[in-house]
Amino acid sequence: MLIVTLTWSCGEDEEPKAIWEEEVEQIIQATSKYLNFETATNDGLIDVSGYVPNMGFHYLNPALADGTFDLLKPEIVLYLPDDNGELQMVAVEYSIIPNDPSSPGSPPAGLTGDIDEWHFNEIIGHWQLHVWTVMENPDGIFASFNTDIGD
Repeated sequence: MLIVTLTWSCGEDEEPKAIWEEEVEQIIQATSKYLNFETATNDGLIDVSGYVPNMGFHYLNPALADGTFDLLKPEIVLYLPDDNGELQMVAVEYSIIPNDPSSPGSPPAGLTGDIDEWHFNEIIGHWQLHVWTVMENPDGIFASFNTDIGD
């Protein structure tokens, strides 16, 4: 009789990833096709904001604007122009409309744990969560604004 034992261990300096970190990796994989801006526009994403300081351009997928959180289907992809003026993906954003925007209640259940930073945008009546999947944000991966992006 042959018994095979599989073991998994982290290196001495490695810690197991938190569940939210694994979820971010899933988001990156699910949205990687939008690194190509042409793919985004071919999929129907449209600019809904113009340039927003410390964020970039918000490209919405109208088909996903259904008021529900789906980890692998963020409603918005954020882009910044590079030195040649070509738009480059920098982040994704979840934008969830509550049942009653005048009384939004608690933020949606997002990533596992309480590390994500939902913000209620009173101007448009949506809960919003940014995830800086491509561009590093000195204020954290879930911060709404990125101070490395100019005005």
